[in-house]
Amino acid sequence: MPEYIEKPPVAISVVSIRAQNNGEEMAVTVVMENGAILTEQYCSLKPAKGPITEAQFEAIESASRLCGALRSGQSALSYGSASVLHLTRKIMRRGYTKEEAEAAAERLRDAGLVNEDDDLAREVEKCLRKLWGARRIRSHLWSKGFAKETLEALPSLLAEVDFAANCAALIRSRCGSVPTDPQARQKLFAALARYGYSPDQIREGMKYVQKNKS
Repeated sequence: MPEYIEKPPVAISVVSIRAQNNGEEMAVTVVMENGAILTEQYCSLKPAKGPITEAQFEAIESASRLCGALRSGQSALSYGSASVLHLTRKIMRRGYTKEEAEAAAERLRDAGLVNEDDDLAREVEKCLRKLWGARRIRSHLWSKGFAKETLEALPSLLAEVDFAANCAALIRSRCGSVPTDPQARQKLFAALARYGYSPDQIREGMKYVQKNKS
């Protein structure tokens, strides 16, 4: 995969217009400034000096747009991993169409720059360090745009996690112990639920904290 470097927007300028075939056709010569195309695109398009047809013009412009989308995608990945869907959204925010962004994101995935399985495992680890429950973790991963097929690995990644113990650790970090006041206890219960814990996990976590007072 070639290294892409951010460049100014592509500009295509007309440098000459002349009549041919007794004025029945017009030959237009253009120059592409700040543009770039991939080697494979160059070999496919076989651009040559001189006038080009409208179809050739559109093909070169499309190739240059894809190359720009690839550069934007690789730049986005330099700041952190992303799913194909999330990367597509990031590229679109930089002014590319959905089709251009999808094509670029898929190419970057095929080049090995996007590995959703590894990214999923790393993202789950981040969530667990924040002491999130399973429900909140799953919701977060959906928001990150992981594919449904990738998320099928989530149950196995969470299988060995003791969420009741994590819930107990969260209780200690928030308030040190379980409140005795019913209203305060209810508020804590609601807060833990927002962290993604089930009612059973919350009750077990509270019992664990009460049993192991220090």
